[in-house]
Amino acid sequence: MANIHLLDDLTANQIAAGEVIERPVSVVKELVENSIDAGAANITVEIQQGGLTQIRIRDDGAGMSKQDALLSVKRHATSKLRVIDDLNVLATLGFRGEALPSIISVAKVEIITREAASDYGTKLLLAGNNLLSAEPAGAPAGTAITVTDLFFNTPARKKFMRSAGYEAGLIHELLIHFSLSHPHISFRLSHDGKEILNTTGISNLTDLIELFYGHDVKNSLIRLEAGITQGKVTGYLTLPTFHRVNRKGIHFFINSRKVISKELLLALAEAYENTLPKGHFPLAVFHIELQPSLIDVNVHPSKLEIRFRDLAIVRELAALFKEKLGGQKTVPHYVPAQPASPADIAVSRPAASPLSRPADLPISVQESWGSFEFKNTAMPNITNIPDYPAQQPAQQESQQEEQQQREPYQEDSQQRQSQQQPPPALQQEPSVAAVETGVLPELRIIGQLAATFILAEGDGGLYIIDQHVAHERVIFEQLLRQTERGTVDSQLLLHPVALQFTALEEELVIQQILPLTELGIILEHFGPRSYLLRAVPTCLDGNPEDFFYALLQQLTNTTKKMSRSDIQKEYLIMTSCKSAIKANQVLSPEEMKKLVCDLKAANNSLTCPHGRPIIYHIPHKDILKAFHRI
Repeated sequence: MANIHLLDDLTANQIAAGEVIERPVSVVKELVENSIDAGAANITVEIQQGGLTQIRIRDDGAGMSKQDALLSVKRHATSKLRVIDDLNVLATLGFRGEALPSIISVAKVEIITREAASDYGTKLLLAGNNLLSAEPAGAPAGTAITVTDLFFNTPARKKFMRSAGYEAGLIHELLIHFSLSHPHISFRLSHDGKEILNTTGISNLTDLIELFYGHDVKNSLIRLEAGITQGKVTGYLTLPTFHRVNRKGIHFFINSRKVISKELLLALAEAYENTLPKGHFPLAVFHIELQPSLIDVNVHPSKLEIRFRDLAIVRELAALFKEKLGGQKTVPHYVPAQPASPADIAVSRPAASPLSRPADLPISVQESWGSFEFKNTAMPNITNIPDYPAQQPAQQESQQEEQQQREPYQEDSQQRQSQQQPPPALQQEPSVAAVETGVLPELRIIGQLAATFILAEGDGGLYIIDQHVAHERVIFEQLLRQTERGTVDSQLLLHPVALQFTALEEELVIQQILPLTELGIILEHFGPRSYLLRAVPTCLDGNPEDFFYALLQQLTNTTKKMSRSDIQKEYLIMTSCKSAIKANQVLSPEEMKKLVCDLKAANNSLTCPHGRPIIYHIPHKDILKAFHRI
């Protein structure tokens, strides 16, 4: 067994850096927090190559003397606290005394700082935990820290970094958080010499929200200001008519610190209960002032997570949120996108994308779809469902052009009439493959169970079909066939949808979604991080904006590096899922027969693109046994 020994300072600092400095955005977070604690009114962040090659942060804060500057680069050196009890009254963002030493252990760092009362400043050069030089220097009051060659001595960590645009997007989102938590501070961010964020002259929280989330949100804001136990809460939440499919617009700041709290998220969700579609979230920005002793900020190295010492505070906030929204009981409606008239669409897509930026972005999709092969599980091969012939291609095109709007989804499925027009997605291109090769037997539709499952009788017994995943499979294979022909049929929207992205979202759009133009999406650049969604796949049934943001969220949540064919597959799966009929939707006998017919002709009628089962079979013999007839 090895003898116990002390780690050298460099190794200890690099281990600490693994907890504190994960990527360029971690460096920016630590240094900006120090600038804020120093009382800066203006903070400038300049990055090169997403911060991987250089990060420079300048502020006009208090600055440091030479003695303090030399102490600041030592582990656990801090001006924020002296003894453990000081954590209970902590009012600053940084306090660990690990930020600068952790950065220096994995990068080359230059620090130039001057106190306002001093005639000259101090310049330090450090690398890999070594102080290379310390000398006087002329400098404005404040501090400027330049970090270069991040992870130069730990190259393995660089393998976990993503593209420069992605890393810059993370830094952009971080500065949005800092701007919302400290509206009185002006923040500027430039990437490779190009300014991408500037809040100079904007100190009003509503104006910042409008800047970051678009003009439409301003008219939906509801102001909340109230006293709570040992503190107060101020901020904004939105009417239920404004919502998104992710939580990125929800911000909680406690004593000006961005925090993550499951309790606060649940409190907000409770206030919006039964007013938002499932999987949708409001925008909310709240500043909560509490006695520092009521929370524990030393829960996690990132200091994002906090713990309430008294959950009564959370219950009090939940009651305030619910009271503020008490008069807003109307469930928001979706307005289905209406396709343009056939005369307006000469072809299924324009000859060239109207996108004007970036100019050289490739828009053709050349990937082969040969990898999408599905094997059928053997089942009896019986003839097709009678009285429901497959349509010819000319009939299919005519049917696509004449499709009607589907009635918006309603929670109470009993209010839907079985005599309503078939959903547009059921009127899409029917399967035209030879049905003799299908795996389903001849089935006679019995009816629907819970407006979600189709019950059918066959020679082998009872068959139960999940209508949503069955339709999802049918649409997915239709889209696959369309891509094999070169394009996915798209519909131009009568009213283009304005989309506002963060820098990180725009990076995903440029790198991963714009190449999918050949798959039915048409985007037009409309301003700084603003785009117009002009066309979506014809089969899509629902809100185009929600579909697009859901696609963004799916790509954001994917941690592995995806090839173009992987992205295309994810796109087709999501499109088929969003276009398919839903659970709790009443179908007429004709609609059920049509769906089963199309499913029978599918290459894989057993599982949906996600791998979930479509159909279960209960043998007739098992039913007889259950009733003691045999």
